[in-house]
Amino acid sequence: MSFTDGTVETVRTIDPPAEMLTELRRLGATYRRTESRPAREARDAAIVRWREQLGKGSLSLIAREAGVSRVQAGRIYKAHLAAEPGQPIPPTRRFYQ
Repeated sequence: MSFTDGTVETVRTIDPPAEMLTELRRLGATYRRTESRPAREARDAAIVRWREQLGKGSLSLIAREAGVSRVQAGRIYKAHLAAEPGQPIPPTRRFYQ
């Protein structure tokens, strides 16, 4: 039974790969425990890699598993896209919505 009479488009659901879940949880826990720059960079790289693999609409799921907010995950992704090859990733505070 449809309460919207077909006026609302269906939303695709994402079945996350098990390796994504374990990797993001592990890297998020490592960063929360150590708060080191290498741990943060590894977590951020995993967020970007999985965002590119899963595509649009996956950011909330990725952020939840990594232990960051959706907004922060979006900033991380934008910073990685804006980085020049061979240069360090710019700070995420530059990437507000």
